[in-house]
Amino acid sequence: MADMTPAPLILTDVPAAEPTVVEVAGDIPVVQLRHTAVTFDDLGSIFDSGYSVLAQLGPIGPGYAIYDGDMDKPFDVTLGFPVAQVPAQLPDGVEASTFPGGSVLLVSHLGSFEDLMPAWERFVAHEKAPQSLRAIEIYVTDPSVTPVEQQRTDLLLPLS
Repeated sequence: MADMTPAPLILTDVPAAEPTVVEVAGDIPVVQLRHTAVTFDDLGSIFDSGYSVLAQLGPIGPGYAIYDGDMDKPFDVTLGFPVAQVPAQLPDGVEASTFPGGSVLLVSHLGSFEDLMPAWERFVAHEKAPQSLRAIEIYVTDPSVTPVEQQRTDLLLPLS
């Protein structure tokens, strides 16, 4: 019988059209790469090179990006994947950690990555959205096999 346990970091069974409070377990092991003082112009190359390295380390769920800092200035970004077990040997720059747990406000974006900025702008303007210098994206669907209009990215703002 197949394991029906949802993959780590798939926090809702269906896309959340409206901001929803969700609890994230704080014990999900991950492998990740952290980049400091980056700009939006840097993200394409960071994502391409980072996820190609991380994908070799046995991901068991969707990739994520954690953005820390004021996005109008250079900010930090951490890319990662959940893993069942952290490999004994990690490539240079890759670190073992756990995904940040706690309460988050989550909304799902369906569509192109190019439309994420307007989705974020709507989300942070919502009355329930906390003021935060941390933003998290979970790339629920695999863009290499999912049609653009069905691609799902969950947007998270920590509440605690």
